Amino acid sequence: MRRPALFTFSIMVGLLLGLWPLRSLALDHDNLDPNRPIGMEDAYAIPKGEIGMEGGVRFNDRREGRTRVTFQPQIIYGAFDNTQIEIQGDLMSDPNTLVGAAKSGDLHLGLLYNFNTETISLPAFAARVEVDLPTGVNSKGVDTQMTGILTRSFGRLRAHLNGGYTILGSPQGRERPGTYRAVAAVSYPLGYPTSFSDTLIASLYTRESDLRGQRNHTGIELGLRHQLTSRMVLDGGLGTEFSGPADRAALLGTIGLSVGF
Repeated sequence: MRRPALFTFSIMVGLLLGLWPLRSLALDHDNLDPNRPIGMEDAYAIPKGEIGMEGGVRFNDRREGRTRVTFQPQIIYGAFDNTQIEIQGDLMSDPNTLVGAAKSGDLHLGLLYNFNTETISLPAFAARVEVDLPTGVNSKGVDTQMTGILTRSFGRLRAHLNGGYTILGSPQGRERPGTYRAVAAVSYPLGYPTSFSDTLIASLYTRESDLRGQRNHTGIELGLRHQLTSRMVLDGGLGTEFSGPADRAALLGTIGLSVGF
């Protein structure tokens, strides 16, 4: 393990021990967190006092260049009512070729706040702010991400909109100083009302390319979250990018596990 990756992992373990609760709580497969299992999230924070430790492996089989594999350890903590703290440290293969905000070994610190639950006239709305510290390979400057999240129910179907912007603290070469992204998604509980252990999610997304002069990455993803036990959720997803630069993803995939403590 490279020294930046080891440093990031050590910080995450220390923070987990500091947040460790005195009681065990359940995880909900219908609560959608970033990259669990696709690149979108819903507007709801986990309950106050709950903690989840999540880990996933994501691969990106690009149309040009090597297939990239990412290990994504993450800690989510319900610090207050309607508020969760997120700690993540992506570890990526071939780290020296990365461009944009995502660098292998960077420490990501996030805060999500839910402003309101859904009503008859209003969707649920949340905002998330994330700071990416330059602890990784070839990483310079502190990057900032801001995301607005809407969730609206139509019967058992839920619709989600995510819109965000990332500001690079120290762009290098042809890197853009900032990039936007937008995601439209739907989620649906399978088997309801006789059973309620699976949630299916589908999304359409577009994000600005990391380098100037390139087209947006635009694609679709499909994911499933399965409740193994009251404290364990298994997730998996697949996707592809049908428009974008020459090295856009031919096939994306994720498999992960979330455990509540």
